[in-house]
Amino acid sequence: MKESLILEFDAVAYPLSTIQKACYRFTNIASFEIQRLKRPHGDIILVTARPLAAKSEDGLEHLGKLVRNEALDQCLREQIREETEGVRNLVLAHAFSRTGLIAPDGAAPAA
Repeated sequence: MKESLILEFDAVAYPLSTIQKACYRFTNIASFEIQRLKRPHGDIILVTARPLAAKSEDGLEHLGKLVRNEALDQCLREQIREETEGVRNLVLAHAFSRTGLIAPDGAAPAA
């Protein structure tokens, strides 16, 4: 039975923050060590997962699949967040413009 699982991610395809978010999602069942390693063919992010309780080898393999799926999910969420930032800001600006919190000229509203 393995005591830890090592996952390798391409640092270009998966930003460090998305890997961290994915690992955080499963901190209730494992602890994680995350390292960024320089390689001649490109940087990688190495994740070592250690179960908090005794697990079978199948359990570690399942955890690896869960972490990989969550990393992909977080990566896609980040891309969507970046792609929709302009629209989100426009919607928020419009919503706040109707509250009276901001005067039309950008000055503080009169008291």
